[in-house]
Amino acid sequence: MRFIHTADLHLDSPFLGLTAMPTSLWERVHSSTFMAFQKIVDDAINLQVDFVLISGDIYDRDQQSVAAIDFFTQQCERLNKAQIPVYLLYGNHDYHVVHGTDSLPANVYVFGNQVTTTVLTLANHETVAISGFSYDQRWIEEDQVNGYPQKENTVWHIGMLHGAVQQSTANHYAPFTISELVSKNYDYWALGHIHKHQLLATNPPIVYSGNPQGRHKNEPGQHGYYLVESHGKRLVPHFKAVAGIEWSTVNVTAIPAANLTEFERSLSQQIAAKAKKTPFQLIALTIEGSDHLPSAVRHLLANGDMLEHLQTQNKANNNWWIYDLLIHQQSSLPSMTDLDEDYWQEAAKQVFTPVRIAELTKSLAREADLADKLAALDLEQLKQATTQLLRRED
Repeated sequence: MRFIHTADLHLDSPFLGLTAMPTSLWERVHSSTFMAFQKIVDDAINLQVDFVLISGDIYDRDQQSVAAIDFFTQQCERLNKAQIPVYLLYGNHDYHVVHGTDSLPANVYVFGNQVTTTVLTLANHETVAISGFSYDQRWIEEDQVNGYPQKENTVWHIGMLHGAVQQSTANHYAPFTISELVSKNYDYWALGHIHKHQLLATNPPIVYSGNPQGRHKNEPGQHGYYLVESHGKRLVPHFKAVAGIEWSTVNVTAIPAANLTEFERSLSQQIAAKAKKTPFQLIALTIEGSDHLPSAVRHLLANGDMLEHLQTQNKANNNWWIYDLLIHQQSSLPSMTDLDEDYWQEAAKQVFTPVRIAELTKSLAREADLADKLAALDLEQLKQATTQLLRRED
């Protein structure tokens, strides 16, 4: 048996914060979630898999765009022509009350809002039971695993679940424990919701496929899907990268230069040497050792002019694009107006904490898109960016 496990497609994701890009590059970035899923469908057809599992968040929001719906339907129809069944459920981003298959092709099975189980018979006469449910609201705070049946009379049993491991604090996304998943005696758990691909357990495999395409700086590294194959009585997952765009961080050293042109050339050369060739890199550039640079150059770095100029210089670059620039300060803070450095450092320790940020942004978290972005905040990077703003010379 061979199948594909994917989740969190987030088709038509807005990719906020990249508006300074040239039009051609922006179109490439915007289409990347579509292209990643298309590659998955290509692989499914070429590998002749037995079926495809999609564990929630197909769309980026509960009000899907017509373009996203049409594209997804077209890709499912490609799988239909190849006689490959698709089993899907909806998550916290594309939640709704399920009525039938939502006008999708005949090969698509959509799980309803209560846990149900469907059984597939493969060409070799093996039976596969697949259990799952779709969200009917953004937050599901109750553990749903009790509703999943025990494995009984099928050769294989797979659980599909869009949710998060139970935490000691807020649990909004169908919380579960690894031990209760293991207790169901399933052969594989196809999880969705967390965007980093990872194995929570190996016996049986309890797997987050991650999203096929990283959508912002807090989703760096490779993204793709899992190809799962049977080996004897075990199901073994293999990660396959498909993302056409990768978010990465590149650290470079500020080399003394005779003029601004020479300095920028040295930055571009260092980036080119460190950046991957493929896939296309969206780079957060961190410059170290800038303290010794002339004040005019430091000012251009701090106020954004240097970033804008580097972007203009490299607008035809087919390998990478700089979307952010941070200055790593090695010396102590200069006088930021009359603000004392010791007081700033002490205040920063108190302000940039998960609890404090959650308290300050409580009202914003009611909005679905903002809630996810707030949860993904890199507090150390936020602290650095704030410090850089305080350093900025008027």
